[in-house]
Amino acid sequence: MTTSIRKTLLISLTLLISLSTVWAQPKAPPMLDPRRFDAWTVEYEPFRLLIENAVEEYITLNETELPPIASTDNVIAVRSKSGQRQLYQIRYGTISEGYNVIDNMEVKWVLGSTLAQTISEKETYYHLDTSEPYESTKHRPEIDYLEVESFWTHTDLQIGTDRLVYLFGKSGGITVEWGNELFGRPYGEAGFARFGVITPIFKMGIQVPSPSIPLGFRAGTDDADDHLTGGIGGFGAFKYKVLYGELFFQSLEAALASGTHINSYDLGGLMNLSFNTTISGIPIGKEKRLFAGALQIRLGAVIARVDHSQIIDDRVSFQNEKRSYNVASGDTTEEFRNGDAASLDESGLFFRLDYASPLIEKRYPRHEAVFQVSGPSIMTKYTYNVNKTLGLPLSLIVYTKDNEWSPSAAILVGFKLRLDQN
Repeated sequence: MTTSIRKTLLISLTLLISLSTVWAQPKAPPMLDPRRFDAWTVEYEPFRLLIENAVEEYITLNETELPPIASTDNVIAVRSKSGQRQLYQIRYGTISEGYNVIDNMEVKWVLGSTLAQTISEKETYYHLDTSEPYESTKHRPEIDYLEVESFWTHTDLQIGTDRLVYLFGKSGGITVEWGNELFGRPYGEAGFARFGVITPIFKMGIQVPSPSIPLGFRAGTDDADDHLTGGIGGFGAFKYKVLYGELFFQSLEAALASGTHINSYDLGGLMNLSFNTTISGIPIGKEKRLFAGALQIRLGAVIARVDHSQIIDDRVSFQNEKRSYNVASGDTTEEFRNGDAASLDESGLFFRLDYASPLIEKRYPRHEAVFQVSGPSIMTKYTYNVNKTLGLPLSLIVYTKDNEWSPSAAILVGFKLRLDQN
């Protein structure tokens, strides 16, 4: 079919459709029955680009209110469960800004029969099932923000003191992380850094030693051994709907020790469930409310083993430390014994509460806050977002157990930059 013939048919079809419906659907399109339709996001980048190009070509050839597909948009395909299981609908946009809809028979005219059939066969390419077209309640953009920022990112490039994320598109990117906030060890408190790949549902890579430079004040750290040292290892994590899981491991390296002891994570794991809700806040004026926004609640368990070993002749002596207290003299003595040096002192309950205030320009909250209990650590964190680009976090961490690798408390500062290419 030549371009001129196709253009004529498309224009004719548009004129007919305009008598009964509108091409660009409202920002809150009608919800669908999950018994009759399948819905998923197109995550396979080559197919997503084909959809973007088809929509852009249609916009160029026709007078339409359809906007082009942005790089940050979700592209949702909807397929009928009845008949020939044909592609029924294409939606693109975000929860916060709404969705544009190419509906029913119009799909083939925009995408073409071949591409529409290819997209309908979701089992043959990378995709993620979604419930967005079935939701009967209105989503708050703040919930979408918390869901995405807890693992992924809304922007093309994010640079901060805790992590760097650079996206190649909607399906993946690279990540560099310093420390691990979920284990109560942000920045240099963990002793390690991470380098890996990241997608909206999983990340994995290698773990290497990093400087223990504190970004703030650490209380009760007079000894040079009072910190965790990183090792060589790997990590992996996933986030699928309400479930989050993480696992990492690393080996001790004697050359990294700064004193007579070495303290290092041996193994760590985390599993939790998340729940989201909106809060209306406290009215303080005609249109203003205090503490309005959204909450994300995460509950689970954390397991972390720490090696506390001696360095003897530049080698790690895998020994446990046994401490005893003499009541008469008031002295504490330390005795090392052979055996497994791993201790589970960092394990326990995991609870985290994230808050985001109402979004400004539907892109970022002015205020973010965190309260977290992860094993022996209790953390509160507040982030003030100056604008859509710059955020300034301030963290207070209290460690409830007295050990050789933790301060009693720490006050840490940082920054976060969000940058878009468009």
